[in-house]
Amino acid sequence: MQGLLLKISRLFAALVIVLTANIPAAQPVPAPDYETLAEEEAAWLWEQQLSNGAFAFRADAKGEVLVNPYFSAFAAIALTAYDGSAQAKENIARHINWHFEHLNTADEDPCRLAGTIFDYYYTLSPDGTAANERTDKKYDSTDSYSAVFLCLLRDYCRRYGDTEILRKNTENIDLVANVLYATQTSGYSSARPDYPVMYLMDNCEVYAGLNAAAEIYEITGNKEQKEKAESLASHYEKAFVRDWWRFDHFSYALTPLFSGINKAESFSYERFYPDAASQVYPVVFGLVPTDGRQAKIAYARLCNEIKWENLEHITSGADGFYWGMLALAGAKMGDENRVNSYLSAYTQAVGAQRNYPLYCMDSALVLLTLVEMQGG
Repeated sequence: MQGLLLKISRLFAALVIVLTANIPAAQPVPAPDYETLAEEEAAWLWEQQLSNGAFAFRADAKGEVLVNPYFSAFAAIALTAYDGSAQAKENIARHINWHFEHLNTADEDPCRLAGTIFDYYYTLSPDGTAANERTDKKYDSTDSYSAVFLCLLRDYCRRYGDTEILRKNTENIDLVANVLYATQTSGYSSARPDYPVMYLMDNCEVYAGLNAAAEIYEITGNKEQKEKAESLASHYEKAFVRDWWRFDHFSYALTPLFSGINKAESFSYERFYPDAASQVYPVVFGLVPTDGRQAKIAYARLCNEIKWENLEHITSGADGFYWGMLALAGAKMGDENRVNSYLSAYTQAVGAQRNYPLYCMDSALVLLTLVEMQGG
């Protein structure tokens, strides 16, 4: 009986959150000049592109600069969404080619998985040329790196109409896509072959990557690979809410067993990353509709717990960044007031100098937010 009462109380609380989620703030927040802000954001992002085509974490770092392919792909995605010029097409193509050129063979990868990619470091010469390439042969994940790159490939082809880059790299694309399948358990992806934890953030990105892969294979005429990607994406669409939704939040991680899925990892809004921050990923990557019950509950609960629009979440470590993903989710949810508040706080925080902790992915997500606020 006690358990039943607890469930009823939680469901009632969730209903209250849904009913109050769309109540506007008493005082509307004035909209900033989205167009000017987007122009400034894009200009800074282009400055992060190195001579070899890769986007640096920050190109003004002292000594070596870091290239994290996952962060870089977001930079390229945002610039693709913003800039449809011939010069932008050339710049984004250079980044894509850099990525393809740095894919690992099975012998190079510590997990014997072909198609992965390491983080890289470069020193910059006085004229800005990237030199002295080195890698520690490490990556944070295999699934997210590959998924987001597939999204970039799809977006590049949509934006610029260049499908030849796909036809020239069919084998490389197969390698990248196969990375998404290499860590599948119960229909979901683990972060790496040597780290069997299924993260909500990663799996939302993988879902988007699978849809991108299906579209890419439609272009290249590979029916078998297209159907494979569509089949796994279909599993997400049918089972995601069942497996990941826990009353008023999404589980931030699941631990797979040899058969089935173990119970969700413990969750707390007091842990901004990854627990709280992960709540917006199903909305951003299209796994739940913005007008759906789960999206409304999770987003409203996050907003009730953390005043992210005022940069309240910024502390240290992974929590020490601007987390533009939250603003992008707010834009997709139609929360104009909070997005405008965030943009005001963000603009003031980064200032004219745009010093650390700003880095390429956060800037990219802010740019995507601005594109969204201008009608996508």
